[in-house]
Amino acid sequence: MALSQEDLRRQRERMESDQFILGLLGANLVIAEQGFARVELDADARHLNGLGLVQGGVLYSLGDYATAVAANYATEPMVSLDSSISYLKSGKPGKIIAEAREISRSRQFTSLEARITDEKGTLLAILHSRGFILKQ
Repeated sequence: MALSQEDLRRQRERMESDQFILGLLGANLVIAEQGFARVELDADARHLNGLGLVQGGVLYSLGDYATAVAANYATEPMVSLDSSISYLKSGKPGKIIAEAREISRSRQFTSLEARITDEKGTLLAILHSRGFILKQ
């Protein structure tokens, strides 16, 4: 079932109230729509570990937030059941992008994937998430 414009506006407001990802980390919610989200972050010194690489927790947080946005642009909200991430390459300072897609949705569960890349399109990590759909 498609969301009304008012539902979409309310959901975007809820997702933009996330002070950890958007406030503390400084990420930006670029695209938010039913089943898809794009989140970007300009990684700087505060996002780096002792080796000068983007902290794995930052990559995880971006992917987790992107999947939450993609899944929650629906008539019924979702909460995460579990997730896993595979780190493929180290991130360096600069733009980091997480794009999440909902792969499947049943009456109770949703499955999502977030691909986390740098600004050149280099795949840094893939996050898989499974969520439980809350009945309203």
